[in-house]
Amino acid sequence: MHEGETPVTLQQAAALVAAQFPEWAGLPLAYAGAGGTDNRLIRLGEDMVLRFPRTPGAAAQMAAEARWLPWLAPQLPLEVPAPLAFGQPGEGYSHPWQVLQWIAGANALVAPPADDLAASGALAGFVAALRAIPVPPDAPLMPEGGHLCPRDAFTRQMIARITDEADPAEVMRLWHAALALPVWKGPPVLVHADLHPLNLLTQQGRLAVVIDWGAFCAGDPAHDLICGWMVLGPAGRAHFRNLLGVDEATWARGRALAFSKAVMAAPYYRNSNPALHGVMRRALQHTMDDWPR
Repeated sequence: MHEGETPVTLQQAAALVAAQFPEWAGLPLAYAGAGGTDNRLIRLGEDMVLRFPRTPGAAAQMAAEARWLPWLAPQLPLEVPAPLAFGQPGEGYSHPWQVLQWIAGANALVAPPADDLAASGALAGFVAALRAIPVPPDAPLMPEGGHLCPRDAFTRQMIARITDEADPAEVMRLWHAALALPVWKGPPVLVHADLHPLNLLTQQGRLAVVIDWGAFCAGDPAHDLICGWMVLGPAGRAHFRNLLGVDEATWARGRALAFSKAVMAAPYYRNSNPALHGVMRRALQHTMDDWPR
């Protein structure tokens, strides 16, 4: 999925478990789908999953998750992953890795929420609860303040690679408009910062679990509004905004952030991750359709 990423085989995983966690040696192993953009997932028995970072950056994110998720979990209305153990490099695999509790469910792309308004309420409750938690002094801060300007060079590269996802000229026009928006000047709040359908699990038609906390940090609250365009329909999006009481400036930044993420990811993952490409292609269209004329 990325140039130079580190692969892992079932044989390597079995050897790593046997050497470092002998109490779990011999449990059956199986790939859990294609995994995410940052990690390869391997089921361990019925109740656990192994998480192997694809890149050094993903390994660093995993360590941060282990620090914060146990503290966050009891304060949030939706379930989050529970880290169980950490493994060390070995058997030809070069990164630290992780053992987590397996959570039943399907991602919100494969199994969308049955009720858009109910989903908007669940997401608003989750975002509000996360924002309400006082920011700890050692919380990670959003890189470069979460501003769009540092993304400019890469975004322009991705716009040049857009084919049938959208009209590149219109995308460039809206990208200039996004860059011109005022930046956030308020105090930072805690944000997940990557609320797209592949990071949300549903159970029996309802949103129940938020996974992949690699982008968790303190920063602009608009970063957790991207689910409005990536997960919800128009009615759910409006309900989500009303429940959170989002002002126009913050909503505009949220739309621009969702647009930016879609512009960067849709061409990047076109061939390597069809599911994520589809999510980002739809988000790109939703944000463009919703942009004020």
